Amino acid sequence: MSWAAHQFEIYAGENHLPKRLQGKVSFFAIYLGDFMPDFLAKFWVYGFTIGGTHYGATNPHRRHRGWPGMGFTHTAFLGLLITAVIWMWKRNPNWAIGFILGYAAHALTDVNDSIGTMLLFPFSLDNFSVGTWAYAATIEGGKYYDGAAYYSSLGFVMDSFWLVVVLCSWRCLTRDYWKQRIVPADAKAWGFFGRFLSEDGRLALYRATFFYGVCRMVAWTTWAHLIANPNIVLPNGVTRTFDSYPWDLSWGGPWWVTSVELNQVNPWIVMPFVFALLFLIYAGVLRLFDNHARQAAT
Repeated sequence: MSWAAHQFEIYAGENHLPKRLQGKVSFFAIYLGDFMPDFLAKFWVYGFTIGGTHYGATNPHRRHRGWPGMGFTHTAFLGLLITAVIWMWKRNPNWAIGFILGYAAHALTDVNDSIGTMLLFPFSLDNFSVGTWAYAATIEGGKYYDGAAYYSSLGFVMDSFWLVVVLCSWRCLTRDYWKQRIVPADAKAWGFFGRFLSEDGRLALYRATFFYGVCRMVAWTTWAHLIANPNIVLPNGVTRTFDSYPWDLSWGGPWWVTSVELNQVNPWIVMPFVFALLFLIYAGVLRLFDNHARQAAT
């Protein structure tokens, strides 16, 4: 799974839309699409404990990304299905395009961990993964172990990459950008918020997800490497207490996580397939937008 990368890719994706879509694709739809997969699937993965009793998935990684489980929430199939419902409901290309772009960004980013996503569901239950870092959600470790593993591995590099992409496009966080490109695509929604919030408040609302991602990244990295004193089982079976979680930026790390997998396709075909799927979605949304524009013109 990815952590702050999902927050940053919302801004990066919106900022790099083709010119004819700029100022027309809903930011709220991109946000909803990007957050939908984990909103549907992730709560029960970590679970919760009441009175010493844990309530949650007995097999977290299968529950999150496999079948039987909620793995279908990270598939192009469900993303396209929900997009079709949005289109039939409102016939609004701004929302349909934004939602599928956000949903695809999330599902395709998550091929990087050792579990991956079922991109060909329901035609295949095999997961697409390149195993960049180890999936670490467990019943015993919960969110803390998962966060420590992610921010000690190439997951940290993934978040850093997306942060740099947004910072290199820093104008997407400015007031002028928000007024010229974000507000016009969601005029009614921003008008509604204008009943309760000043312009500064609405601008802060737009920026909030970015700063949440930054705070999430800094807080978890700080906790894992400056605060935590974990007990880690070494390869020889001996348990040792560390001053912090060890860094491991090797492929598939960190070494102290028992990497879990599901039935997977050959990793060498994953990235070509991901880029092909992304191209098809990109071409599809442009066609949808152009067809709608022609119909509106006539």
